Amino acid sequence: MKYRCDMVRDLMPLCLDHEASESSEQTVIEHLAECKECTKYYETLGKEMEPMDEQKDKEYKYVRLASKMRRRKKITAMIITSFAWLFSFICLTYASGYRLSSAEAADLSGRLNDTSQVISCYEWKDDFHFYIYDSYSCYDVVYVEKSLLGWKKYDNYLNWPKWSFYEENTGVETAGALCHFKYDEGVQLFPVRVYDENVKQIKVTCFEQTQTKEVTSGEVVLFIFDAVGKSNQIEATAYDAKGNAMYYLDERHIWEPVKE
Repeated sequence: MKYRCDMVRDLMPLCLDHEASESSEQTVIEHLAECKECTKYYETLGKEMEPMDEQKDKEYKYVRLASKMRRRKKITAMIITSFAWLFSFICLTYASGYRLSSAEAADLSGRLNDTSQVISCYEWKDDFHFYIYDSYSCYDVVYVEKSLLGWKKYDNYLNWPKWSFYEENTGVETAGALCHFKYDEGVQLFPVRVYDENVKQIKVTCFEQTQTKEVTSGEVVLFIFDAVGKSNQIEATAYDAKGNAMYYLDERHIWEPVKE
């Protein structure tokens, strides 16, 4: 404490008689705000020095001021603690995700390797993005979601098919398709990679929706469907420039050449 109890108690009678200097009164008030024992002593001393009728009608000025000072100190401590917590929270959110873009968050997925490259991406809603990676010999679909802590990454272990067929020199292949639901909404992603230069067009049907897109050899074409209804069976066919069917998607979700 700043002042000794015996020194402050010597000043109390002067304060009660209103004969103490302003600095002495401030000293007593500051001490009472910190010392409960002296506060009790002051209250007892006041009862002994003042008439009974005044005790009933008058609250002690110094006790009230000391109580206010205690409350003020508690409020100040709470404000400082709140600001410290807010500062820590801001630092945590920055370190956890807000310092990252959605693409950077996706790149942190533990399933990717040094050769992984993004071959397609889709922003489903403002806060939910999908990234499709070619990791050579397999595909990975990583999605990131914007939360209170910024962009959070997830690796989808259930996307199919995972494995590529490079060594078989496949003309067309599915590059990690995925059906994802969030609450009562869903989306079906169906990426197709074309290697056969003769393939010029692909038609895909899913959830009773049909899309047809022009394709070029070596590129990835992403088909996107709203996941509504019960028919989630995917049917797909690849055509040449004349509209002849060249490949079809079988029940294993593998593209097979159309036999003549």
